[in-house]
Amino acid sequence: MIDTLALRTLVALDSAGSVTATADALGYTSAAISHQLQKLSRYLGAPVTERTGRGIALTPMGRELSRRGAELLQDLESLETDARARSGEPRGRITVGGFSTGIRGVLVPSLPLLKDTAPELTITNIEEEPDELIDMVTAGRIDASLIFDWREAPPQLPSTLKSELITVDRADIVMHRDHHLAARGRVSRQDLLGEVFVSAPRNGVCHRWLTALFDPLNTEPRIEYWAMEYDTQIEFVRAVGALALVPRLGRPHLPDDVTVVELDDPSIARWIYLVWRASMSASPAIALLLEQMRAVAEVAAGEVTASEVADASPSKWQPEPQRPWLAT
Repeated sequence: MIDTLALRTLVALDSAGSVTATADALGYTSAAISHQLQKLSRYLGAPVTERTGRGIALTPMGRELSRRGAELLQDLESLETDARARSGEPRGRITVGGFSTGIRGVLVPSLPLLKDTAPELTITNIEEEPDELIDMVTAGRIDASLIFDWREAPPQLPSTLKSELITVDRADIVMHRDHHLAARGRVSRQDLLGEVFVSAPRNGVCHRWLTALFDPLNTEPRIEYWAMEYDTQIEFVRAVGALALVPRLGRPHLPDDVTVVELDDPSIARWIYLVWRASMSASPAIALLLEQMRAVAEVAAGEVTASEVADASPSKWQPEPQRPWLAT
C-alpha cells in the first residue's frame, strides 16, 4: 500500500513547485522530501518526478497520482474527523497557527477556557506571517489558523479551506503624550499628512495596511523608522515622537508617556478569521475553538465581561445541534 506520508509529500510538491518550498510547507528538510519521493518511485516501480534543469517536476504518472492522492488524503482526514465527532466531545491534538497579536489577543486567553471545557483536547500553536499561514493549513502542516485582512471581504482561499469571521478589530494612532495631536479626541487622514511614522517592514501585511490608510489622499505615509514588533514601534513613539498605527486586539501595554487617539474612520480595521481545512469541518475541536475565540474577542471589544464568558462556558462542552457554517 502507498505510504500516506510519501503521498502527502508528492501532493505538496505538486502545489509548492520545488523541493525547498515543499520542505518549508511540511516542516521537513529537503533531504527528507527527496527521500520520500524516491521511496514512492521505488515502491511504484516508476519515477514520479523528473529533472527539469536545476529543479524537478512531476511525471505524467506523478501528476495523476497527486490529483487522486489529494482527494484521497482529504477523504482520510474527513473520515478521521467524522469518527472523532461521533463522541460529540473535542479531543485529540490540533495545531493552530496565527500572527503575533492574534495569538496574544485571542488564542492565549482562550486556552484556560478550552482546558476547562475540553480536558481531552490539546492545542499547540505556531506563529508566522499571515501570508504563510494559509499555505501551512492547505499543506496540512497545521490544522487551523488565525488570519486577517484589511478589507471587508471574505478572504480568497483555496476550495479545500473554510473560514469564519471571529471579530473586526479597529486600529488607532499611538503617539507620545507631548505630540501636538495628542489632545485630539479623534484624528483624520488629513491630520496625519506629513507626520513621521514607524512601520512594520516594507511590503509586509501591516506595512501595506499603513500605506492603504493614505490611498484616498493619493499619497504615502512618511515612514522614517522600521520595526516588526509593536512593542518596538512603541519605543520609537517614546524616543523620537513617531506615530504608529496599532490594532486594539493584542495591543501591548502602553507606557504612561504614550497615548492613543482614535481614527475618525471606523473602517480602518482588520477582519480576523479562523481558517481550517474543509475535511475537518465536522471536528468538535474546530467548533469549540471558534466559539471560545469569538467569546474572548467580545471581551476584548468590551461587548461582554470575562465573567460572563466564564459563566456561559459549561463544565463539559456540548455541541450545538446545528452549525450552518460547518455545512457550507
